[in-house]
Parts: sequence; C-alpha cells; structure tokens
Amino acid sequence: EQDYRNQLFFDFETNRVVSSNLKTEWDLGFESSSEGFHLFLNSAKGMAVHQSTLSFEELISEEELEWRWDAPSGNPDSTAIGDWITDDYLYLIDRGYAHTGEHQGYYKLNLISGNEHEYFFQYGELSETNSTPFTLTKAEFHSLTYFSFESGVVTIAPEDDQWDLMFTQYIHLFSDPPSQYIVSGVLLNRYETSAIITTDLEFSEITFEDAQNAALSYDLNTIGYDWKWYDFDAGAYTVNSSLTYLVRTSEGYFYEMRFTDFYNEVGEKGFPKFEFQQL
Repeated sequence: EQDYRNQLFFDFETNRVVSSNLKTEWDLGFESSSEGFHLFLNSAKGMAVHQSTLSFEELISEEELEWRWDAPSGNPDSTAIGDWITDDYLYLIDRGYAHTGEHQGYYKLNLISGNEHEYFFQYGELSETNSTPFTLTKAEFHSLTYFSFESGVVTIAPEDDQWDLMFTQYIHLFSDPPSQYIVSGVLLNRYETSAIITTDLEFSEITFEDAQNAALSYDLNTIGYDWKWYDFDAGAYTVNSSLTYLVRTSEGYFYEMRFTDFYNEVGEKGFPKFEFQQL
C-alpha cells in the first residue's frame, strides 16, 4: 500500500501471501524456542528502547533520553533491549508511529524472569506508577511470540514453515553519519531461511549448483530495501532488475528472485512486483 500500513508474509511454494496484518497490531516479539530469551521490536513502527536505571515509579518522562534500536540483520545479540537477564534495567519502550503518522506512546517494561515455556514481566504506561503483571506463554511452531501493549498476545506470523519472506517497513541503521531511517523492503523468515544477492550471474543462467555453492546469509535484511531507489529527477522509484537474490527456504528448496516494479497498475507506490523460480 502507498502508506505501508500492512506487513505481508509470502510463501514461495504456494506463490501466495499467507497472511497479513496492520503493522500497528504488535509491539514486541518474544523468542519462542525453549532456550530463547531475546526480545525484538516491531521496527516497522520505528520503535526504540531506553535502558533506565530508575525505578518504575521514578521514570515518568521521555525527554533527554538515549535510545537504542534493533540491528536490521535481526541478530539476537544486537537487540535494543539486550541481555535483560544479566542487565538490571527498566526499559522504556517508544512504540513508534502508525501509518497515519500518529505516535503510539510510551510504555515501561520490567522483565522479571523467563524459562523454556514462558516469560513473566510487568508493564505500564509512562505516566503510571503501578505496573500490570503479565505471563506470556511461548507459542509453539513460531520463532516469535507476538505481544501488544494494548491487546496482549496476538497472532501475527504464520507457523514457521508456512512462509519465507516478510514484506514490511523496518529500521535501517546508517553509519555515515550515524542515523536511523524507516525503509520499505523484504525480511527473511528467521526460521532456517537464508539468502544472498548476486550481480555476476544473469537471472536466466543461474543453476541449482550456483545456489548450492553460494555463501548464503541468515541476516534478515539480506534482500532488504535497496533493490529500488528514488529518482528525484523522475519523481518516482526505480527498480534494479539486474539484482538477483538466491533464497534457501526452511524446507531446503532454492529459489531465485528479482524485482521488476514498485508500482501497481494505477501507478500507486508500495506494490512490489517480482518474479521467481525454483532451482
């Protein structure tokens, strides 16, 4: 959509969008594996975290604070919340913005414990001095269990083996100068899905052996956003169709894909078109 309101989960094998949701439907993704303990932000909203040493009652203002963002690669060792088991912080969550531009507010989060089945934490709005306790049960067959400060546990992504790519906005962190910016692109399913970009082979020439020998990456943003760029002279986005992406799905199949357009039939942006084939 032109306003990038939705997150879409696409499956190569069935060539369809398996599910979609408004990006405002969730805030945090809790790692669901039995040994998992990491938390991920819904960066489609531009979410950020402040690590505070104040108590729940003392933290009442968001002004003049330092903020952290998740790495766009999805690396669990580079999350904004970090290792909450070792650290002793109260986390202030900036919930970011809806597609309308409306700010979603701030919530305080006190992570207390976690085990192979569940997490226990307390949360409340920035102005509140009393916290609400919550026990979150880890979802089976999902890499993440999704939580909304407004709705509690919510169903977002399909089961891990039912999808391959997520079309969404997310935060990209630029290094020169250091800055963060919300981009529109494609993220991999973090469940055993990997990919690589290739520019030295033609789309029609790539073989199964090429894919087998490629050094695939598990970084979620391997496909990312920069298969397109904004042409200020033309006042429109241009797609680079010479970029081919090789993707290995969680089921072990190899696909090649390339983007062909970023507009629909009536000229609205935010409708990426791509072609793919199984190798």
